Amino acid sequence: MTRNGSYESQGNERKRGLEDESLSHSPGHPDQSKLTKYLEAARSTNTELATANAIKHYREVYKGPFPCTPHDLSLYLSHYAGTLKVATLEQRRSLIGKWHEEMTGSNPNKSKLVLETMRGIRKFHNASQKQANALPLDTLRETVSFLADKRNRQEGAANREWRRYSRDRAMLLTAFWFGLRGSELVNIRLSHLTFDWRSHPPKLTVMIPTSKADRSGSGREVTLVALSELCPIYAISEWIEDRFGGLDIGSETIKDQFLFSKVDRWGAVWSDGLNSNSINKILKRVFDEARENGAHIPEHFSSHSMRRGVSDWLIDQGASWSQLMHWVGWRDVRSARKYVDSKESLPSIFMDNNQRLSVEQSNKDKGHGQPSKIGHDENR
Repeated sequence: MTRNGSYESQGNERKRGLEDESLSHSPGHPDQSKLTKYLEAARSTNTELATANAIKHYREVYKGPFPCTPHDLSLYLSHYAGTLKVATLEQRRSLIGKWHEEMTGSNPNKSKLVLETMRGIRKFHNASQKQANALPLDTLRETVSFLADKRNRQEGAANREWRRYSRDRAMLLTAFWFGLRGSELVNIRLSHLTFDWRSHPPKLTVMIPTSKADRSGSGREVTLVALSELCPIYAISEWIEDRFGGLDIGSETIKDQFLFSKVDRWGAVWSDGLNSNSINKILKRVFDEARENGAHIPEHFSSHSMRRGVSDWLIDQGASWSQLMHWVGWRDVRSARKYVDSKESLPSIFMDNNQRLSVEQSNKDKGHGQPSKIGHDENR
């Protein structure tokens, strides 16, 4: 196959490679279907889709030679510098490089030429990455109140659309307090939940099976103790009750179902899980509907607003960076800092301190330095 030949099918060939290798050892083995399932689970669908899009853009839009040399990749990056975001170029060069490494054994992205080219692009074109707006706790409270009211008013109606409000409330509180990405939220199944109602207060342990930062696929567990308000534990419990009518979620027919699924206009709950891209659409509808009913909710929130919102709130309450990273699942403090609004303005802190000290000294000079002791002495 020539450099300019067709490479459309090589991604699928790579997918089949491990399966073909396993089949060559025991093609008729009864556990072959289970092995194929686990190999499929090891691959990240989002990464494979992003890789396909990166290669398609390079080949069909830029019309670059493929496979490419370090010089070819550097020319591609230079061509789109200033047009595409630096973060987009970083992602595409990484994905294209990994494809080459898997398919050809060499990675043009690791060459000195590409690294120097990207360093120069960052110096000329880098800008602060736009972040999702953090969802304030007051906005969460107002939205959840609206959803609870809609559910309670419509409960028992022939049209069971009230189930949607039950799901949306549980989903909003879960995404916020656990600081979940959309892709993490939609992959939680009922079997990943462990309620401890005997504990006082109750606890909920959630096994988050997949994560952007969890390359090994080992997952992570997070335990939340019941909150005094806006508690996802009770919202999730009510959603499960509304959905299954009290059936045991530990039963084999139910436990493997997704926690959050589609609810249609008639209130029927689908067994298929939600797509992570649909979370933003659901949130937009929820916030728009709440505004129409008189809620004072700002514009422009997304699924990442939940993650940023709880991060901001935790830092405001005095959480350390290590505590925040453990709770939200960040491995790198730089990633955490990108999502949290700046909490320290050093000039303001010192100016405020100096002004406070100046006022205290002035009060002392006027004889008002220790009013409580003076009053106590006069009364003796």
